[in-house]
Amino acid sequence: MRLARHLALTVVLGLALAPSAFAHGGEEPTHRDTPADLKGADITRTLALARLARTSPPNLTRWLPTGAWCGTRTTSDVTAYAAFPTTLRQIKLVYAYATDEPDRSAEWSDALQADVSNIQQYLALQTGGRRALRFDMGTHCGPQYVDIQVVPLPNTRTYYRDDPTGFDRLVSDILPRLSATPSPRDAFILADQLTDDPVWGIAEVVNDDSAGSGNRSNSGGMAAIMWTNSSTAPDPSDWWQPTVMLHEITHNLGGVQQSAPNHTDNWHCTDGEDVMCYDDGSSQPYDPNVCARGSGAIPQTYDCGHNDYFNPDPAPGTYLATHWNVYRSAFLAPCASLGAACGDNVVPSYPVNTALPSIAGTPERGAALTATAGTWLNSPTTFALRWQRAAGTGWAEIPGAVTATYMPTDDDAGAALRVVVTAANDDGSAIVASAPTAPVTGLAAPPAPAPPKQPAALTTHTKVRIPLRDRKRHMTGTLGATITSVPAGREVRVAATRVALPAGTWRLRLCAGPRSGRLRCAVGARVKSRRRGVRLPPARVVVRGSKGALRITAAAVDGRLRVRAQGEAATS
Repeated sequence: MRLARHLALTVVLGLALAPSAFAHGGEEPTHRDTPADLKGADITRTLALARLARTSPPNLTRWLPTGAWCGTRTTSDVTAYAAFPTTLRQIKLVYAYATDEPDRSAEWSDALQADVSNIQQYLALQTGGRRALRFDMGTHCGPQYVDIQVVPLPNTRTYYRDDPTGFDRLVSDILPRLSATPSPRDAFILADQLTDDPVWGIAEVVNDDSAGSGNRSNSGGMAAIMWTNSSTAPDPSDWWQPTVMLHEITHNLGGVQQSAPNHTDNWHCTDGEDVMCYDDGSSQPYDPNVCARGSGAIPQTYDCGHNDYFNPDPAPGTYLATHWNVYRSAFLAPCASLGAACGDNVVPSYPVNTALPSIAGTPERGAALTATAGTWLNSPTTFALRWQRAAGTGWAEIPGAVTATYMPTDDDAGAALRVVVTAANDDGSAIVASAPTAPVTGLAAPPAPAPPKQPAALTTHTKVRIPLRDRKRHMTGTLGATITSVPAGREVRVAATRVALPAGTWRLRLCAGPRSGRLRCAVGARVKSRRRGVRLPPARVVVRGSKGALRITAAAVDGRLRVRAQGEAATS
């Protein structure tokens, strides 16, 4: 999103401008949205999957047309065939071209119709078939066709392509051409051939997070623009057109506010595969793993977690219950009133998540974690859970972990966990993921009761020395391990030992087991040191069985259980 002067005044100078009409000026916008930025939110593919999941073969005859526009191209705003009263808030679709460029509105009409249809069906699915946008609809062919106004601009392409002033110049020349109505409208403008750059978008947004209907985003008079160059070809089947359109329109509707839990400085969000979230260069880090893309009917949601800008049913006291929620926008309307503009009420009721799954418990090795499926619309009949652990920049499924309860193992030490939930009903399915836990700590089990006195026959078998080295293979110290027979097997014990380590928090992790088998591990008590040279507290581990050579490893780990020095020894 790039911010025009309206936003700069509202945010930077703190002036309370009421957006009853477009507000423009000469300040340079600050950011642009490109298709590459928004590629995670693939609306067209989402709808294709949704349709295929609905029936076999799918019956799409009553959906909005996505293949061809029908109507008469006109430079004025036609109201004779309007699908909705002009007193209602609506979004006006405008095609604009410069005086020295050809009129390509005939080429773009089918693509723009498909974009509107895809957005409407997508939003209907995201709201459980309840609400979608109110576009200015209706031509002599019927109410299901979007009313596209063609605006020949009075100036040349060079006049509008100036980055600092192009937005203001363009909208100032278009605004007088839009008919005045009792209810101010927002405008989405296709600025055809008016940039030398690849496709990008820009929109105004109001800095108002108040929850009520008086929110200034409801006042209308806002502009959103998609800029194309002379080589941009209309493609109604490509994902970028409806994605850029919905992204910029959502800014006009008030998303994403600067008070939102996962906002960025550039009015986007940071969490997951989302129409409004991406790495926009802000100081807030973007995390693509919060809401992952799924393979079901709706791979992306409109507001990952439904906690930043859009939630059909926010829980009382949550952010979107007490702040601005785009779902309440006056530019959205119930599908029952939109009729053909919402798919003629033939909307599949796929599960829609309104609160992410959650995980209760402390992420420690050997401590049980419990997951909940979250909150959903449209009465899912089944929930499938899968636990995953962080692996590099992504996530890996944990084999066999498919129930609500999971107990972290040695394999999870140091990694975050999350649960992925697939909710399904008769219409289809949707997938969301919980927020990740903190990294799993490798705490040892509680100390066992003191063993009874051993008979005289139990004697010390051997002693080994373990050279402890840091990552550069420098000697850090030598640990002495004693192997003693006990009723449960063999006890390996390392006494408290002073080693050369920098100041910090340290523990000794001791592991032992058969040379070719699995090692059992224990972690000693934590110790803090303010100077180089640390006395590591003792540690012990019991290996089952009394025969065979042993492999013994030791490591000095810091407060986050990262290995900083390690060594290994073996018995004969």
